[in-house]
Amino acid sequence: MTLETQLQYGVIVIELKDVVPRRDPSLPNVYVSVTTMDLEQRTELLNKGRSSAWLKNNVTSLRNDLSIAPSLIAYDEAKDLERSVINTLRSQGYTVNRNTDIWTVYVIELDSAATTNPGKGYVYVGETMKSPEARFAEHIGRASNSKTKLFASVVANHGKCLRMDLAPAGKFFDKEASKQAEFEWAEYLRSLGYKVKGGH
Repeated sequence: MTLETQLQYGVIVIELKDVVPRRDPSLPNVYVSVTTMDLEQRTELLNKGRSSAWLKNNVTSLRNDLSIAPSLIAYDEAKDLERSVINTLRSQGYTVNRNTDIWTVYVIELDSAATTNPGKGYVYVGETMKSPEARFAEHIGRASNSKTKLFASVVANHGKCLRMDLAPAGKFFDKEASKQAEFEWAEYLRSLGYKVKGGH
């Protein structure tokens, strides 16, 4: 196959109605996919429900500013571009392809009698994609699945209550940002005089 007859691949980004709740209230739902078609034509077909029925009548506009026009690149390269666009938009807070995952950093108060020199308080810092309440219940209930335990032993043994008043107020839109925030918040609480577990 010559270069001239190869398919041209691009990445289309389409703004949608709120088909699921927005991860960031200021940023819309979007659909991202590899395409070989003209971006305008592909947008029209998707709004008719072609190939993805859930998109039917839910398209509001083509986002040319976020899309990558088709060009002579290999399919694997186009899929890499698609993943890059998805990851970038998700990290900014867009709701991409109906994925509503959001991470939160939480703080749990531990029994200060279970340690020496608890300082201003003995706490555990973690991060989760679940609600802090659900995550606390997993720790206290010693939850597990077929692969691993889902609790920290120090919380299962000494956890008292959630302390979201000691947690950062923000939400995080990807795992890496959440893990970094978890680490930094644990260090911050230590600097205030708390004895901290977790915060890996």
